[in-house]
Amino acid sequence: MKNLFLIFLFATITSCSTTFNSPADLDNKEIVGKWQLTEALADPGDGSGTWQTVENGRTLEFDENGMVYSSTSFCYGEQINEATFDASEKMISSNCADRNVELSYELKEGKLFITPHNPRCAEACGTKYSKVES
Repeated sequence: MKNLFLIFLFATITSCSTTFNSPADLDNKEIVGKWQLTEALADPGDGSGTWQTVENGRTLEFDENGMVYSSTSFCYGEQINEATFDASEKMISSNCADRNVELSYELKEGKLFITPHNPRCAEACGTKYSKVES
């Protein structure tokens, strides 16, 4: 009887599989889809910046393979419309001819916030996106 119980216990334990998702896996699933720019942070240089509405803003489309495609270029002066993203680092990276463009992102309250990783802004800057397609 004891052996039968042990066999039953072993079969039960090995038949159950629990998948634990890391925070990066969850962020990756949440970011996949199409996002549209809806607001940009405008600051006159004194820290009093406010979010300004953007009409028909650029779109970003994130896929499950770590790629992001933009309706406008990631680089100044050249047409580079694709980049990679890393959900664990919360970074978007694109290789431009003269430099690498790195953007930090954060998912908060259903919005996607993007800022330059190494701030190139003399004042506060950033963009806010809303999801338009999953």
